[in-house]
Amino acid sequence: EEVQVPAQDDVDQENVTEEIADDVAQPSSPLPPSPIIPSSPPHQSPRSPLSQAAESSSILVQQVLDKCSALVLRVEGLETANTAQQLEIL
Repeated sequence: EEVQVPAQDDVDQENVTEEIADDVAQPSSPLPPSPIIPSSPPHQSPRSPLSQAAESSSILVQQVLDKCSALVLRVEGLETANTAQQLEIL
């Protein structure tokens, strides 16, 4: 079912869109540099930079999931408010 959003909510939608763009454009933690395996004694694992990159990627994925969850909750709240406004109009 499609819900018509009143014009006053356009501002809220634009703010959400801008926040999403800001969140995507400026991640809270910078991406790690490409892994460079330094010359090191044999007892140090050469996979260390790779595991650090994987951990950083995992953190970024979790941050994206958290943002998506927050946006879903915000949209649900806007839909609820919109439904309440429509009921008041009737």
